[in-house]
Amino acid sequence: MSTNLSRRNVLQLSMGAAAISLLAACGAKTEDSAANAPAAKNPVEIKVGYIADYNGAALMAVADQEGYWAKAGLSPKYLPFTNGPLAIQALGTDNIDVAYIGSGALWLPASGKAEIWAVNSVSNADRIIAQPGIKSLADLKGKKIAIPTGTSGDQLFSLALKKDGLTRADFEVLAMEPPAIVAAFASKQIDGAALWYPLIDSAKKGSPDLVELYSNEDFIDELTFPSTFVAGPGRAAKDKELATSFISVIKSSNDYRHANQDSTIALTAKFLKLKEEDMKAQAGVAKIFTTKELEELASKGTVYTWLNALQEQFKAAEKIKEVVDPKTFFNSELYVSTSKA
Repeated sequence: MSTNLSRRNVLQLSMGAAAISLLAACGAKTEDSAANAPAAKNPVEIKVGYIADYNGAALMAVADQEGYWAKAGLSPKYLPFTNGPLAIQALGTDNIDVAYIGSGALWLPASGKAEIWAVNSVSNADRIIAQPGIKSLADLKGKKIAIPTGTSGDQLFSLALKKDGLTRADFEVLAMEPPAIVAAFASKQIDGAALWYPLIDSAKKGSPDLVELYSNEDFIDELTFPSTFVAGPGRAAKDKELATSFISVIKSSNDYRHANQDSTIALTAKFLKLKEEDMKAQAGVAKIFTTKELEELASKGTVYTWLNALQEQFKAAEKIKEVVDPKTFFNSELYVSTSKA
């Protein structure tokens, strides 16, 4: 199984390269906050990868509205991605400068493929779902279960397997992209899936009585699931001004979000061209912190503890070969020392 898993990871990232160029051509969205704030001199363009949900886009929407990009001397160009591994693939090909990823993709920074610039939030959005009538993961043995390889859904699936004493060989595991999983589940072409909100809301439209077998919360005593903003490995050392400017925007946007959830929901809905009620539901599956709290979690080593625990899980799932010092892919001092925009 370990060989098959490794091959699936490589295949997923290889397939991502083709998707990246398509997203860049078709999905690019450019926003210049200078229209709403005093113009900065010669703003530097920064290409930002995001995922089109509340957790993945809220801070971008806030930064646009509040003029934080212009204040930091940056002009963002946005590109959407369906998952973290694809976004990190884009970092490697210089299609983007920085990207939002969920916790399931953190095996890539741990593998030296990216570095963390800031923590966004802690997620409880992931679920193992099944068609109506299925009561346990064991009930899915021998059946089709779709997994978006290398994502937080994949991560949760590994945890659930371990807890129930099962292996991937017990199932017909299909590596699929998240939107394809939603369609396949709604049409009952698959029996189960490892996915996350808000995509599960879409799956419920075709299967309103679907069953949630596991969530992040079932493993909260073992693991914390942070979403983060990442850049290419060594990028901060090469371009510290860009890194600190971006972090300053994230810090300011983060505090706005914490203090103004209702308006952040409205801004994100407008940014994504989605309904506010959908954003409100998505906002409920993540724990957010003030910037001061995040600075304390970073300076006290708590974030490193989170990353080490995740690495142990990634190693057990054969995503990584060894656990490395998390300081090699997250510089807490850089985050803590950067002032808000």
